[in-house]
Amino acid sequence: MLRRSSGKCWSSAAATSAGNVRTDNEDTYLIHAANGIWAVADGMGGHQLGGLASQLVAESLLDIPAGGDLDRRLEHVATALQWVNFHLSCERTLVDPQQIMGSTVMTLVAQSGRAACIWAGDCRCYLLRRGVLFQISEDHSLVQQWVNAKRLTAEEAIQHPHSNIVTRAIGVSRELVLESVEFELYSGDMLLLCTDGLYRGLSAGIIIRSLSFAEPEKAVQALMQHALAGAAKDNVTAVVVRNN
Repeated sequence: MLRRSSGKCWSSAAATSAGNVRTDNEDTYLIHAANGIWAVADGMGGHQLGGLASQLVAESLLDIPAGGDLDRRLEHVATALQWVNFHLSCERTLVDPQQIMGSTVMTLVAQSGRAACIWAGDCRCYLLRRGVLFQISEDHSLVQQWVNAKRLTAEEAIQHPHSNIVTRAIGVSRELVLESVEFELYSGDMLLLCTDGLYRGLSAGIIIRSLSFAEPEKAVQALMQHALAGAAKDNVTAVVVRNN
């Protein structure tokens, strides 16, 4: 299902699918262009626990205020995510310490020509600017650590059997370490937030061609069609934001 959201400065669209193999969809997204905030969350845990975790992550960001400077808004986002982490980690400890119930997350906050991503895990943020694709975020994953140590190439990491092991996520431990990156926004910039189920099945060329559509809904449709035409063994979620 495709969803759209427009604000004064931004237009956006999003879609999610269980993929071609799984019956449950544990991904969740948030689009709130009027407030300049978007997110994707990839739940972990199975038996709908991951879906609940990702929903809690997205819902915690609904009340982030639109006013104030970007730094202050990022503090609100971090506080909201830390609260969800505390809630989920306490719930897991009380119910079953061995049970996984968590979520990775990628959040985008935009305001007056500036933007920032704040994340934990392996959801990604891409920026297409004047035909050039940039990966804004770096995965918090075991294989990314090996890439940084030059034990693997980026191409080998995508296909590695341990590529699904993340080193940071919400709800898996009492301490949550978030990472953030700030950058300038220019008119016509296209941003993609996505779960690993999307980018693992797409080449950079396909992402570039899809984001080259000026309308976010067309970009999302293209991305989802390409992803679902492949194996799509995992849930697939995409959020596309255009800086007007």
